[in-house]
Amino acid sequence: MRKLIYILFFIFPYSLWAQQNIEITVVDDDRLPLPGANVCLLTESGAKSYFVTNVDGQTNVSLSEKTFCTVSYMGFKTAEVELSPSSQNTTVKMKLDLLMLDQVVKTASVQPQTVDESIYRIQVIDGKQLEKIGAQTVQDALRFQPNINLAQDGVLGSKIIMQGLEGQHVKILIDGMPVVGRQGGDIDLGQLDVSSVDHIEVIEGPMSVIYGSNALAGTINIITKENKYKTLNASAKTYYESVGLFSVDANVSGAKNQHKWGVNAGTRLFNGFNPDESTRAMSFNPKDQYNADVYYGYKWKGWNTKVGGRFSREDLQIVGNYTNNANPIRAFDNYYTTDRGTVYGQFNKNFSNGDAFQGMISYNTYDRTGQTYFLKLDEGTKEQQGDDTYDAFQTWNARMSYEKRLNDWFKFDAGYELTDETGQGSKMKGDERLTENSLWTQLNIELNENWSLQPGARFIHHNQFDAPLIYSAHVKYQNEARWTGRLSFAKGFRAPSLKEMYMHFVDANHEIYGNPDLIPETSYSATANLNKDLDLSSKSVLRFEATGFYNHLFDVIDMAQGEGNSFVYMNISQKKTQGGTFKVSYNFNNQLKVDGGVTLTGISYDLENNGNFDFRYSTDFVSSLSYFWPSIDLSTRLDYKYTGKRTQLLLGTDEDNNSVVNEGYTDAYSMLNFSTTKNFKNKRYSVSAGVKNILDVTNVNNTASGGAHSGGSSSLIAWGRTYFVSLKINLNKK
Repeated sequence: MRKLIYILFFIFPYSLWAQQNIEITVVDDDRLPLPGANVCLLTESGAKSYFVTNVDGQTNVSLSEKTFCTVSYMGFKTAEVELSPSSQNTTVKMKLDLLMLDQVVKTASVQPQTVDESIYRIQVIDGKQLEKIGAQTVQDALRFQPNINLAQDGVLGSKIIMQGLEGQHVKILIDGMPVVGRQGGDIDLGQLDVSSVDHIEVIEGPMSVIYGSNALAGTINIITKENKYKTLNASAKTYYESVGLFSVDANVSGAKNQHKWGVNAGTRLFNGFNPDESTRAMSFNPKDQYNADVYYGYKWKGWNTKVGGRFSREDLQIVGNYTNNANPIRAFDNYYTTDRGTVYGQFNKNFSNGDAFQGMISYNTYDRTGQTYFLKLDEGTKEQQGDDTYDAFQTWNARMSYEKRLNDWFKFDAGYELTDETGQGSKMKGDERLTENSLWTQLNIELNENWSLQPGARFIHHNQFDAPLIYSAHVKYQNEARWTGRLSFAKGFRAPSLKEMYMHFVDANHEIYGNPDLIPETSYSATANLNKDLDLSSKSVLRFEATGFYNHLFDVIDMAQGEGNSFVYMNISQKKTQGGTFKVSYNFNNQLKVDGGVTLTGISYDLENNGNFDFRYSTDFVSSLSYFWPSIDLSTRLDYKYTGKRTQLLLGTDEDNNSVVNEGYTDAYSMLNFSTTKNFKNKRYSVSAGVKNILDVTNVNNTASGGAHSGGSSSLIAWGRTYFVSLKINLNKK
């Protein structure tokens, strides 16, 4: 017994020393505390733990062995310190990251890397910016981005244009997994809610080797929120816009030991808007949207696994005009319901030798049903006309990639991807199927401390079409004078989609015919980017950035207009787009930020395949001004975009049914938004308010001439000037 007491007497003090508690304080350059900073501890034995600093910028940790501490905070460079059980209380001083070069991104890499490290030019729209501008959908988030234009259709929804190329050449991902369900070649970005979005990563230029079809003009990767640090986190947000738009969403998530989980749900209700009260039909139709996300993650023997599901529904009512304006008691309305569902699994591991593995598999469903009703408004009744229309698509996507590092200057990536899509519909002839298997590889070569090179190739087997070898080359240059240059070149391939070949889409304003005789597109693309950073002081920086692009497409799949509102998909011999952007950015102490950029875009078709390209150019200008008052935690932001007069080259047919290009134009217009955000109680409560479309733009002239089907109309832009307010509540438990 006496020996046991002696043993405990000696062991107990040692245990206290071995489990040393220390206090970590995180401050900025002025030694002001940074509350909410993320602290990651990695022990020599490989155990990880996460902490978040309190209102005083402090957190207490327990150490029993040598530990590497990584501290990250939005707007500051990541800091690293080494700790041990003998360490004293530690203060970590964070340095400003005025250009957000330490922002971690996930697109186009097996392992996460910073914006500065990536060989690609990646733009990041972070969650704070989404809240400040009152963004409800991905469409709102991209509205003021340079070299991105958005168009609106009352039925098909939003349409994106990058580098002069339409949405069928833009890859849309959520956490690296493709979004399915295109209408007219485009993903309706207004159906993609941002309530569960952490940030959005945008890459301009060709990514065909890594992401295959559609990744020609650019790639947009929507990264969702994931709780890694807090035992319990809950938030709720309401939003109201004076046009009659109301939304509410709630999120709860948790993380403990090896487990993490999260649930998000929300709804957005819109009663429709019609500036012309003389008609019953609406420019913006009533729309109700619902969304839900759930995930669960587990760490096991170095593996990070995550499974989850997403669901969204949109109920859209197309309000029709009276059949007789003199006797307004009868009308036809169309109702459309769009359901999207995704279940997925993700798994990755970083090995001790520097290698990494990443895998993901997803099953996506897209269902769209439609009904037409004849309304007897005087009797308060409605009768369905004909049978329901429906379209259903199911897509399996599996992707695996491995990164092997051979030494400090050479590594390679190799991967496999499967895409299997089936479709059924009331206008389709039976079930149709497209399957694509791909193998891809990339070499990452650090030629010296300034130059890096990344050649790559993708081998494709398609069940209906012969696919060529797809290849690319990316080059990056960076020096101590803070010049950074990037150059990308790639060959692209895009097979026709099921909808482009087989679907017949009809509503009150469109009649789109598929074409089973379509052949695949091929293309060559190049993008160059050069930027120079100037430190004006320790707290202010100026950046100059220039970007150029060139795209040459063969056998382009596009819609050609026939009689009235009918369109048919067809192959066009050649199409080119070219242009560039020049941008200047200024940041003072992450308080004052000023951005401005001008973009020139040229588009041309060559129907005769004779090499004669007559480009039509348009000019856009974007700018933003924001200021943050840290003493009262208040921020304001002003966004402006000028979209220049835009020549449209509209594919059509002449009297002899020969393909022609009808030239039209859309008038120039400007958009101006203002918003302000105030945080209370250490960011527990947040209120945002502002004015959208201050200049009250609704539509602009849109004409076409020179063809058998020339005419004139107007293009729908927005629903005019509106006011919005949003309230968010955050509840956290360490």
